[in-house]
Amino acid sequence: MIKKNINFSTIILVGGQGSRFSKLNDPPKHLTKLNKNLILNIIINKLKYSGFKHFIFPLGHKKEYFIRFFESKKNQKKFKFKTMKGNISSKDLNSNLSIISYFDAGKSTKKISRIYKSLKFTKFENLLVVYGDDLANLNFKRIKKIYSFHDRKKVVVSVFKKNSQYGHLKINKKNEVVKFIEKPPHPLPVNIGFYLINTQILKKFYNKNFELETHFLPNLAKKNLLISHEHKGYFYSINDKKELLTAKKNLKNL
Repeated sequence: MIKKNINFSTIILVGGQGSRFSKLNDPPKHLTKLNKNLILNIIINKLKYSGFKHFIFPLGHKKEYFIRFFESKKNQKKFKFKTMKGNISSKDLNSNLSIISYFDAGKSTKKISRIYKSLKFTKFENLLVVYGDDLANLNFKRIKKIYSFHDRKKVVVSVFKKNSQYGHLKINKKNEVVKFIEKPPHPLPVNIGFYLINTQILKKFYNKNFELETHFLPNLAKKNLLISHEHKGYFYSINDKKELLTAKKNLKNL
């Protein structure tokens, strides 16, 4: 049975060094403009449009830039958000404004621990976890249905079938090229994040020594607790300036 009006808190992971994008003393890539808007605000707007209104930021590297951005009255008015301390309940979502919670999670804290520490800022049992440098137009209505269909007892992860950036050659035993394939799709989809997870699962399988992608998620997969949703829209991960330029070229309307 699919339940409606399930409240979520969204955890946006932005605490990394971002050394491939900029120097350690430079502003974080999340506060960089992508055409008309900031990367971070594009992500928040997309999620808000899909019904997510509470955003938690476990800060790490470059935290001072985020704090300055969030506490600016000018930014709060321009980007239509407000900051709140303490945990959030459903009554706080009645406003048209996005609600921002943030805290210092530490520079060396693993991603799964950042997620776990974020629980103190919400009373909701359902979480959406996203990476702060990934842009995608996911169908969250469908993803929420998958999550609810499994009675919120399994974690939903979005995957994407990505094409290779290279032309591939099929070669026989004589080293003769028998076929050339221009930028074929990879045989296996890639993990693009956007995890829907119930807090009970997080608490049950959390381990402070785990890392999100290399320990926590594989452990859930072994226990048959990980369900995939294939995303068929656009997906851009902004890891360096080259990827930013590609996203700017292809996402001019954002």
